[in-house]
Amino acid sequence: MSVLDWLSSWANVPFTVAGGATLLFALVQATGVLGLLGGHDDGDADGHAEGDGDGDADGHADAGHGSALEALLGPLAIGRVPLTLTVESAGLAFAIAGLSINSTYLDHPAGPPLVSLAWTLPIALLVGYGGAALVARVLAPIVDDRAQAATSRRELVGTIGVVISSRVSAEFGEVRLRDRSGHDVRVVCRVAPGTRELAERDEAVVVECSDDGTLYVAAFDEGEPERRQRVL
Repeated sequence: MSVLDWLSSWANVPFTVAGGATLLFALVQATGVLGLLGGHDDGDADGHAEGDGDGDADGHADAGHGSALEALLGPLAIGRVPLTLTVESAGLAFAIAGLSINSTYLDHPAGPPLVSLAWTLPIALLVGYGGAALVARVLAPIVDDRAQAATSRRELVGTIGVVISSRVSAEFGEVRLRDRSGHDVRVVCRVAPGTRELAERDEAVVVECSDDGTLYVAAFDEGEPERRQRVL
């Protein structure tokens, strides 16, 4: 069978599609077309670190997801290495691994049997993960940009923001503030125990981040002076 027929056989389709899509995406990205299509958003980055009180402000690996997800994402250096690079590395390694395994069936008239996906898919997924992790380990010290890295909710303690919900109570509220990397973020929070409720447009200081990621705020004039850091 021809190489084209072999690549388009059912047992090779996942790897052929993954490899083709990865190469096409990389080509589009390299030519700058992706940036033109996506455009740029210079407004408030409210979605950059919008929290729900359950974990990190970037939502990547909060306490609710547990240590298993942290262990899985850790080697990929998410937030330190560009996500597109991680996806491209994983996709290319996945495709190469799957096609390499199935290359033993190049001489078979019908190509690799469909049942081979039972072992080629798991192996290729592991290789894809390993490839992305290897690229992240090599490039993270080079391309890591802390100004673009996701901001931890705990790092927001001491920053000043403005209440954007109708109020902030002991149950719920929202505050817009600027993190240390200069991003405007919107976070869900509560008033700290023993402090008064806040109204819309009041200035609030983040005074505490609990173990489960819940942020507690107080009126700026009630916050502890040594923990204040005006960033607006």
